[in-house]
Amino acid sequence: MPKPSAVPSIREIAAFFLPLSATNLMLNLSHSIVNAGVARTPDPDLALAAYALARALVRMIENPVFMVRQTVVSLVKDRDSYETVRRFIYILTAAVTGIIAALGFTPLGQSVFRTVMGATPEIAEQSHMALRILFLLPFAAVTRNLYHGAAILSRQTMMVPQSSFLRLVLMSTLIFSFAYGTEWPGAVSASISFVAAFWAEALIMRWRARPLLRRQDVFPKQSQTTLTYGRIAVFFLPLVLTTLTATAFGPLIQAGLARSLQPVVALAGYSVGNALGQLFCAPLNMLHQTTLMFTEVGRRETYRRTKQFNIGFSCMASAALAAVSFSPLGAFIVERLVGLTGDTAAAALAVMQVKALMPLALGWREYLWGIFMQQHMTDFIGRAKVINLVVLIAVLAVLLGWRIGNPAAAGAWAMVIGEAGECVYMQIRFRQSGVYQKLLSSDS
Repeated sequence: MPKPSAVPSIREIAAFFLPLSATNLMLNLSHSIVNAGVARTPDPDLALAAYALARALVRMIENPVFMVRQTVVSLVKDRDSYETVRRFIYILTAAVTGIIAALGFTPLGQSVFRTVMGATPEIAEQSHMALRILFLLPFAAVTRNLYHGAAILSRQTMMVPQSSFLRLVLMSTLIFSFAYGTEWPGAVSASISFVAAFWAEALIMRWRARPLLRRQDVFPKQSQTTLTYGRIAVFFLPLVLTTLTATAFGPLIQAGLARSLQPVVALAGYSVGNALGQLFCAPLNMLHQTTLMFTEVGRRETYRRTKQFNIGFSCMASAALAAVSFSPLGAFIVERLVGLTGDTAAAALAVMQVKALMPLALGWREYLWGIFMQQHMTDFIGRAKVINLVVLIAVLAVLLGWRIGNPAAAGAWAMVIGEAGECVYMQIRFRQSGVYQKLLSSDS
């Protein structure tokens, strides 16, 4: 795809990126809003547990389709390649949807909840009911992300958070209407709200972004390259490995904390502190799009400018989280707004304080991710995530085994150090791959 000849300004990059970061922030908020609504349904503890299990299972199964946006932005060069990627992704999504539907509409699903996930019969029954609605989610998410990719390639990123905001409003309206106006099981109300809002967002994005596909400067009709399903799979499968590996982080940390001296305090403190810290970290997960969109092979200044933006944004996020977690504001949020007390509140604050380092690692990772995706070297990304997992396990084992510091903070340290290990590996491979000089050679 043609890129502008001028070196992008910080203002130009910010105008492109900030709408994407707002989208990720709203996505994180939407989960909290749904949980708040479920907490007001009949038998809220049962409903929250059932919905959490159903969403966890669906998330695990639909994991292969999470990297749609990155695939579109990295591989699409014209209208033909966009259609090829779209067909590939929809074939994969049909398989994923079929698996979830099979679990939702046969006794196999309830068996998975009870025997594999350890749910009680009451929780398993409500989770099974939720699956019969949530099987509609993958096609909605994929449709949305395909048109997100078209908007990103066209640099019309403002329409992305606009549609996400409408989803957030609709989701909030539905879940609280069901909670106060019906006696439906909470997991069912949450699933209907989530799926309906996602489909609304997907249809809005399709309506708004479809005309962008007619832009000849972004999606020329004549094919520039021949994109095959095989080439898509080579790019896409390492990213699937990356997301599958990342899904193990949370359960591994929770399993370790459950074996600490004060498991209830550690688990509750880590859960709350990690969720609050994630509000500051989530916007950074779109930073790789800046490298994909604003860098040009052989033009050192485009990489330098993008790196400056990533460093600046990461430092601001880190400073903001540190300012909250090390000040009375952090204690106010944890104790007054969330309602924690004593050791649990202290554990949550400790997690937030450690996570203040996470944005620095995320900015580094996202910059390198963008380069590797741009060069279709996604195998390095998959390997790096496995290294992250190994380092995380090792750090968690040492800190908990030797009882070093607060157990909840140990989970946060494991996340931060694991992320840093991933970045170090990618930086070394980037320098050794031979592509470094090619990308960052002096402007010609």
